[in-house]
Amino acid sequence: MTKSNVSRSSRAKAGGKAALEPCACCGISPDPRGRPFSITFEQPDVISQIEPELLDTWGGDPFLAIKNVGFFVRVILPVKLSDGFAIDFGTWLEVYNEDFRQAWQTWNFPEYKDLEIEGYVANEIEPFDRFPHELVKATVRLPEHVPYLTSSEDETFTRLLGDTWPHAKVLSHYADLLKSEPPIEG
Repeated sequence: MTKSNVSRSSRAKAGGKAALEPCACCGISPDPRGRPFSITFEQPDVISQIEPELLDTWGGDPFLAIKNVGFFVRVILPVKLSDGFAIDFGTWLEVYNEDFRQAWQTWNFPEYKDLEIEGYVANEIEPFDRFPHELVKATVRLPEHVPYLTSSEDETFTRLLGDTWPHAKVLSHYADLLKSEPPIEG
């Protein structure tokens, strides 16, 4: 993962609620309203592997096509964390051209609520090991959001989507973006 490929999504003010005390083990304060942190990958990782003069793209966020490479749709990877924390990774899903076309055609219409697409996660996300090249399903939870990764037949993704992960282990990789200090090793 390159740091230039990751940013923290903008967030609205917490409506006057005081920030919660930072966690003693990681120094990061949870959201006062219990909302997940949002970390966004600005582009699929493959872009950094293509010489700029050879890069031929169409679209942008939430739809991106890369000539001779593939089709990508923005999705959310929700990860449950311990101690009241959660994080939503805005990542990219490499999809088949039929799924790309279906998402494009339904995006701003009532049919979008029924959208289901399958593809391959197109970003390496720390601290998780490199993801296997396995299909993951994304479905629409809320019509005003991009699709969420919801299931996979692969054990790695099933665990990632279903388990609760130690918050300090996950959040420490994004401490700079979360404007906090990483946990002290010891």
